Amino acid sequence: MTSQSCQRGPGSAHTNYKGPCRTAFCSHTSSLRGCNLEPPNRCGGQSKPVPPGTVGSSWVTGLLRMLLLLWYMSMAGGLEVKTTETQTVFLHDNVTVPCKIPGSPHLNITIVGIIWSWKKERNESAASIYQFYGSYREATRPGANVSLLGLEWGDASLYLPRIELSDAGEYRCKLVVTPQQAEGTTRLDVVASPAMKLFVKPATERNGEEEFVICKVDGFYPAAIDIKWEESTLNDPHFRAITEGIITGPAVRNDDGTFSVTSSLALKPALEDHGNTFTCVVSHRSLLDSKRLSVTLPEKRPMEIYFTIVGPCVLLGLVIVYCLWRWGSGRVRQGNKDLWAAEMMLL
Repeated sequence: MTSQSCQRGPGSAHTNYKGPCRTAFCSHTSSLRGCNLEPPNRCGGQSKPVPPGTVGSSWVTGLLRMLLLLWYMSMAGGLEVKTTETQTVFLHDNVTVPCKIPGSPHLNITIVGIIWSWKKERNESAASIYQFYGSYREATRPGANVSLLGLEWGDASLYLPRIELSDAGEYRCKLVVTPQQAEGTTRLDVVASPAMKLFVKPATERNGEEEFVICKVDGFYPAAIDIKWEESTLNDPHFRAITEGIITGPAVRNDDGTFSVTSSLALKPALEDHGNTFTCVVSHRSLLDSKRLSVTLPEKRPMEIYFTIVGPCVLLGLVIVYCLWRWGSGRVRQGNKDLWAAEMMLL
C-alpha cells in the first residue's frame, strides 16, 4: 500500500505534502539512483543520493553476519575441556591442576576468560580463587596462577605453590571462548608420607628384663596406617611375620595436621635371639610400596658369653666352696673346744 508513502520524482520538491511520511516509494520505472530507503527528516524533503552498489554490499554484509551468527550458534556448546577426575598430591609440593582444550588450538586471548573455583566439601558453596578476562586478573588463593602463554594454546591449568592440607577439595575450571563455554572438575587429595625411626630399648628391671624394639612413625596423612613386624635369623634369612608381643598405640594428630604413631615389639631374647633382625613394615596411602626399616640385635661376643654363662657358674662354685670352708672351719673349732674342755677336766 502506498496511500501514505512519499513519492520522490520530478517536481516533488515543489509539492506541499502535509501528511505523515513513513516509507519512501520508488516506482518500478524509477532508477535506484536518488531513491533514499530511509525516511527523510521532513516529508517532502530532498533525499540524498545513494552511491552505486551500496544496497548490494549492505545486503551481502548482512547475509555474512547472519551466516556467521548461525555458525556461532551451531558451535555453541561444542567447546570442551579435559580435566583429571582425581589428583593425589603431596604435602608442600607445587601442583598444577589440569584444564585443557583437546588439540591445543590457538586462541585469541582477548575473547578468552577463565574462572577457577574451589570448595572443601561436596555440600559447601564454591569460592572463586582465580579469575581472568580481558585485562582483569585476580587470585584470592596466594600464588594461584594461569599462564597466559599457555592459555593462548588452550591450556587453562591452575598452578598452586606449596600445597597445604587445607587445599584439598574440588576444583572447578570454567573456560569461556566467546560465545562458547565449557567446564570440568578435579578432586584434589593431599597426602603426606611417613618418616620412620627404629631403635632398641635395652632390658631393665623396670620393664621386667624385656627388650623392646621401638618403631616411631611420624608426619603422615591421612591417619589410616598399617604397621607390621617381621623377623629373620642368621640361619634363616627369610623374613617371617611376628604376631605376638606387639603393642601399637593410636594415631595422634600433630600441630601441622599430620599424624604420628608408635609401635613396640617386646622381646625376651634367649642367647640364640642375638644376631636376629627385626623389621618394622609400614603401609600407607602415600606410599607406592611398603616402607621397611630393620634393626639387628648385637651378637654375643665370646667374652660376653663367658661372663654370661661361665661367670655365674664360677661365682656359684666360689660360694659353695666358701660355704664348705666355713662349715669345715666351724667343725674344727668345735673339735678344738671339746678337746680343751676335756683337758681342763683332767687337771
